[in-house]
Amino acid sequence: MIHFTDQDSFAIFQKPDEKKIYMCIGSWEEISDSDNFSKDTFVVNAFNDKTYKLNGSLSLLEQKIKISSSKKADSISTEKEQYIKGIKETINSCKNEKIKKCIISRVILEEHQMKNYYSFFENIINSYKNGFKYILNHPKFGIWTGVSPETLISGDKSDGFYSQALAGSKSLKSNKKWTIKEKEEHKYVADFIRKVIIKNGDLLKESNNNEKIAGQIIHLNKDFYFSIKGKLYPFIKQLHPTPAIAGIPVKKSLSFIKEIETHSRELYCGYIGIMTNKNCELFVNLRCAKITKNIFQLYVGGGITEKSNAEEEYLETKIKSQTLLSVIKKM
Repeated sequence: MIHFTDQDSFAIFQKPDEKKIYMCIGSWEEISDSDNFSKDTFVVNAFNDKTYKLNGSLSLLEQKIKISSSKKADSISTEKEQYIKGIKETINSCKNEKIKKCIISRVILEEHQMKNYYSFFENIINSYKNGFKYILNHPKFGIWTGVSPETLISGDKSDGFYSQALAGSKSLKSNKKWTIKEKEEHKYVADFIRKVIIKNGDLLKESNNNEKIAGQIIHLNKDFYFSIKGKLYPFIKQLHPTPAIAGIPVKKSLSFIKEIETHSRELYCGYIGIMTNKNCELFVNLRCAKITKNIFQLYVGGGITEKSNAEEEYLETKIKSQTLLSVIKKM
């Protein structure tokens, strides 16, 4: 058995629709534009900040794992009143045309009594076939885990790449139709991705709007297939963050997020996955949580426009939190 603590640098993950589990042990290093990714490299990006690579070889996981931590949680959580207040301020800014859309997030705390955090990761794998599942430790950010439904970019230079515009959320059990607000929110994301692709390469194919099921949630989706003329990493830096996790205009929304949110997003809404110079499988780090001693810190958010209803937006975050909360309750 391998025993990891919060002093170790590691990543364990499972790709969507695969049964194999991969592991990488090494040291984290900040990525620079001149880096050469000659082999598959595990990377993680902090939201609107630096990207880190894990220096170490990927291997199939064939041993039992134990993960534990002695670190206590930061007293960070976002109560309903505080979140509703932030949403209303965002709605007013949209009505005053300062921004068109902004994603506002919150943190939910949930207690746990786990002795081995890896058991939670195993329950994620058993609960969700789709999505990128992972658990990692970074000395700056701590132990994180999650299952992301959203591909930022995947593919390779020779055969082309894929990305998706994912926005809007409703419960799988809901019969309600997509609202004008949700359709507009999705269009902002699709327009942004299309623009970045055309600026840096060729758009080969674009799907009609469709729905994607992620756990117990349905999202509006559009698929993009394209080629890139330049280097891969500079393109990724232009593509991320998209309006799906920031807003429109992106730069103004990022500044607004700093004003409204009282917590640091850290790895939430960054990207995570594998890349080389020519190919990648990167996912937006959604439906994720930071694990500390006895506490899960779950990160959730929603897209706010002038047509948003504060109470409904709050309820949407509760629905999204069930992706991990439903797994926690099984422990």
